[in-house]
Amino acid sequence: MATGRTSGKVVVKAGLLLLGLICVSLMLSQPVFAAQGISTDELVKSSEVVIAGKVEKSSCHWTKGTVITRATIKVSEVLVGNVDKKDIIVEYEGGKVGDLELMLKDMVTLTKGEEIILFLKAGQSRLAGTAYFIEGKAQGKYIIKNGIATKNGFTLETNHDVVDNNISVKDLTAKIRTNQ
Repeated sequence: MATGRTSGKVVVKAGLLLLGLICVSLMLSQPVFAAQGISTDELVKSSEVVIAGKVEKSSCHWTKGTVITRATIKVSEVLVGNVDKKDIIVEYEGGKVGDLELMLKDMVTLTKGEEIILFLKAGQSRLAGTAYFIEGKAQGKYIIKNGIATKNGFTLETNHDVVDNNISVKDLTAKIRTNQ
């Protein structure tokens, strides 16, 4: 036969369990990261260079406690700024090295063969030398297919209407050049 003390412990444990489940449910229902839409104008203003090109190759590296992807981009056109080389290096955090994979929310990925437009800033590589880094994470990359520039790989909580998406490459490049 259970005593009052034992049944009281069961009620307290059940109450704590219920409280814990409610807290976990509330945490899961809330957005972890609320990305704000970034306009083409804002991306141009925050970038040193905007290029059109093709991803030639990419490789992932474990360094300084994280995974870095390093991609070589063959530049076909410089839309804003100056680039001295036809091939540039773009780095970003994330990727897969062996069994270790680092995936970050709203992070850009560059895949061999993609035709792209990128909004970039130059900086110190985490691996060696200098590299370019994408402004606005996934919002700083357009994939080009059949004359249309498309963005993906991110979720917006606000400012949906300022993001140019599924826009003709001609209109996008004109908009980029106008906002230099």
